[in-house]
Amino acid sequence: MIRDVFRLIVGVCAIGLEVSAQTPMQPKVAPGPNEPDWVVLLKDRWGLEMFSDLANPVERDPLLVPGLFQKAGAGLVTYKPTIALGLETTNRGGYYRPGESLSAPAKTETWVYTFKNTTADIREDKNLPPPLSAGSKLEFDPGQAPFGVWVSNDGLKDGGVFSQPGVVKAVNARLAGQPYKMMVYPLKDKSTGKLVENAYLIGWEYSTNDDFQDVVCEIHNVKLVK
Repeated sequence: MIRDVFRLIVGVCAIGLEVSAQTPMQPKVAPGPNEPDWVVLLKDRWGLEMFSDLANPVERDPLLVPGLFQKAGAGLVTYKPTIALGLETTNRGGYYRPGESLSAPAKTETWVYTFKNTTADIREDKNLPPPLSAGSKLEFDPGQAPFGVWVSNDGLKDGGVFSQPGVVKAVNARLAGQPYKMMVYPLKDKSTGKLVENAYLIGWEYSTNDDFQDVVCEIHNVKLVK
């Protein structure tokens, strides 16, 4: 009897480890320098697990990872930055429509900010979300066709990063060797533990250290196209 119980416990633990484990092809997530780690942010602020809740894991090839969204219902799509831990130089974000080739996405800029949050901001829940520049907007109508989202930083002289790894590889020579730059999760209300309908949390990486919290965004009224 004791032996059977022991085997059951070991089996349950093994299942838990398998569910939360990183897939072999998934890029490693590195801690940010003097910043909250992505795994800690996800757990503390949203009650999410870094790998078991990941909606776009790399299972075989980063270029096969889904990266497009589609409007889920009537009304506008909301795409907004919520935490800014990347470079303090001007950050930009928006959406794009896939072009005839991966190197030709049709970009639309929707918001801009020049700001960097501190660890104290996260701990004390202040200066969140980052202050946006005049003229920024958080809502848009992409129509019914699938679309992608993007961010960039003016301090990096490249094409920015996109929700489709294939577009990153085609547009951004600096990051072509590791083009998976968006980790996306179903958005969860930590206070209730319930998922927010048709909403996702996005962790962006536009540098090369892969901490995936350079810009943290929410997107609402969409479904991830798989």
